[in-house]
Amino acid sequence: HSQRCCEELVAAGAIDTLLRLIQTISRSIPDQEVLKHVLSTLRNLARYPHLLEVLIQRHNSIQTIVLELLRNKEEGFFIASELLKKICSTHKGVDAILKSPALLKRLRSLVEELTRKTTYQKRNVRGPTPSSVVIVRENTDRRLKEATEILKLLTQP
Repeated sequence: HSQRCCEELVAAGAIDTLLRLIQTISRSIPDQEVLKHVLSTLRNLARYPHLLEVLIQRHNSIQTIVLELLRNKEEGFFIASELLKKICSTHKGVDAILKSPALLKRLRSLVEELTRKTTYQKRNVRGPTPSSVVIVRENTDRRLKEATEILKLLTQP
């Protein structure tokens, strides 16, 4: 995770390789484990502002990360969310997302869908709730919170 290590990875073309890998990964359990590591690696690279800028400038990088956020419902969602929040912490990142109205629309739709789900889950509580239902509800609440934070970062002046 050292800065020098991350710089060497980027210089060797890791960002392009990782983004291509994301696009070829299937939804199988082993591939989802690989995806988590790929997203974590990108998140680690994005810790450094100059490397974050390189990530933002890569063709289709933002779109790839947003699509993974939309597709994933497990841990990958939260890693992609952290990465997007990091991207949205810079003007270039916000501009890159705002240049694509389709991505912004999909993020808004995600927030609307998660809002509906949480409302529905809260409304349908009857009697003792099995722990699995509680976990699903908490996961949905967390996803809603993360998606809302990203949208706020994009729409704040």
